[in-house]
Amino acid sequence: MSAPTLPSDRAADLGAPWNDGAGARALGLVLDLAALIAEVTETGAAQTAARTRRQQHGNSERAADDPQFLRVLADSAARSAVASAAAESVLRRAASGEASVADAEAVAAGLLPLAGDAVRALFETLGASATLSEHGLHHFWTRLHDLEAR
Repeated sequence: MSAPTLPSDRAADLGAPWNDGAGARALGLVLDLAALIAEVTETGAAQTAARTRRQQHGNSERAADDPQFLRVLADSAARSAVASAAAESVLRRAASGEASVADAEAVAAGLLPLAGDAVRALFETLGASATLSEHGLHHFWTRLHDLEAR
């Protein structure tokens, strides 16, 4: 599964009110949340596919074949698709002058719980071993908390 590419470079060309102040903050938050969700989705799929040992309570020999894991991955892919579409919509509407800063703020507010769900699902799916620093997945929590603080 490949994460959608977000055209965040287009945001720089939008002009006012999107290049400074509240507009830049709201649009940047939308793009950053969508990027986080896409990266968590891609990482979850890759980490699940890499697991070859049988899960303690799993339904199959490989995690990638377990119906429960497949459902979580499908949910994650759906969150990522929604987030990417929302970010693309805000960018497109901002470029045509149809979006307001309030619109971007509303989309960011809607994406924030999706990002939290995505990060939580990653750790719930991968289990306790995902919290080990050697896997480097803690940066998702850090990024999520940083985005929540914006």
